Amino acid sequence: MITQAAQISILVKDLEEAKQYYTKKLGFIVRDEIEFSPGWKYLTVSPGSANETRLELVKADTPEQEEIIGRQAANQVLIMFLSDDIEKDYREMKARGVIFQGEPQPVPGGKGVGFEDLYGNAFDLYQPDTKEG
Repeated sequence: MITQAAQISILVKDLEEAKQYYTKKLGFIVRDEIEFSPGWKYLTVSPGSANETRLELVKADTPEQEEIIGRQAANQVLIMFLSDDIEKDYREMKARGVIFQGEPQPVPGGKGVGFEDLYGNAFDLYQPDTKEG
C-alpha cells in the first residue's frame, strides 16, 4: 500500500537560483546537496521536518526539458502546500517577494490562495478548516 509521496522533481533553469528562491522566499530548507560529477548535482528542499516530502530541483539539460520549465503541470497547480496559519504565511511570503494570485479566500474545506515560483509553476497554499467539538 502506498502511504505518501517521498519526492517530486521540478525542472529548473539554474540550480543555485532555484535553491535561493525556495529557501529564501518560500522558507524551505535544503535536505540534500550532493555533487556527483561536474554538471550533475542532487539537490532537494522541503518545507519542514525530515519527514516532509522533498522537492528535487533538477537542472533541465535538454531542449525538451527546458521547454516545459514553469509548465510541468500544463498550467495547472503542480503542488498544493498545507499551512497551519495561511494568513501569516501569506504575509511573510508576500513580503519576501512571492507572487500570489490574490489573497487567501474561503475554498471548499478551508482557505486557499495560489502563487507561483520563479519560473511560473503554479502552486496552492491551503489551510484546511479545523473541526472542533
